[in-house]
Amino acid sequence: MHKGLKLDTNSGVCIGNSLIAGHPWRHSGLELGILDYPDSFGQISWHLSQLTGFQWIDHGWGGQTTFQIINRFLRDAIGDTSDVGDGRGSVTLAARPTFAVVEGGANDIYYGFPLSAIEDNLTWMASVCKQNKVRCIVLNCVGEAYGFDSTMIGKIFGLNDWLASGALDTTQAIVVDINSLWNSGTYKGVSPYGNDNLHFSSLVDPDDGAHFTRAGYDSVAHIIFRVSKLAPLSEIVR
Repeated sequence: MHKGLKLDTNSGVCIGNSLIAGHPWRHSGLELGILDYPDSFGQISWHLSQLTGFQWIDHGWGGQTTFQIINRFLRDAIGDTSDVGDGRGSVTLAARPTFAVVEGGANDIYYGFPLSAIEDNLTWMASVCKQNKVRCIVLNCVGEAYGFDSTMIGKIFGLNDWLASGALDTTQAIVVDINSLWNSGTYKGVSPYGNDNLHFSSLVDPDDGAHFTRAGYDSVAHIIFRVSKLAPLSEIVR
């Protein structure tokens, strides 16, 4: 069990696939089966901990679809006791977090799942957060430089357009655009590649064309911090 989370303090959890885990530089403790494995520079959760002054926990798991994420969501994002059969036990959080950063969709698109299913899964996660008074922050979908065809790229555009449309407004979730950063290197900037979701900025690891560099993950955390209007611990009233 992670230590340091108490009911009377603010805390956060980041849940999603390899982008949350910090690939290719790092893996989350959840992935490794070592729940007290420390986060470090180059993981979004680590940078959010530095920015906010309270603890964020990395519950990313590389390669997972939104279907796999929702299977463990109550345990890994809400803090419920639930054994989902993945060998990580029934408790991975010491208490219910104040915030949850949710990310997913690229792996679903790769495996050919329909957009409607991804949208339903993201809506469910955001709704569960609202029901449990966990403030939900949803990241949009980045590009994929290698292995994605035009149909897959079109689905990324479709998912991000849906997120930008206000589809999650009823859940009170905040949607953060990290795709612009993936494409341009400047938040909501214009890429020299025309933001086609295929070519990528200098903040993306050129070896795999899918994950951010360590500096890129730091930039993602800063965008989350700014757009979500997070504040240091001393300024937050729960």
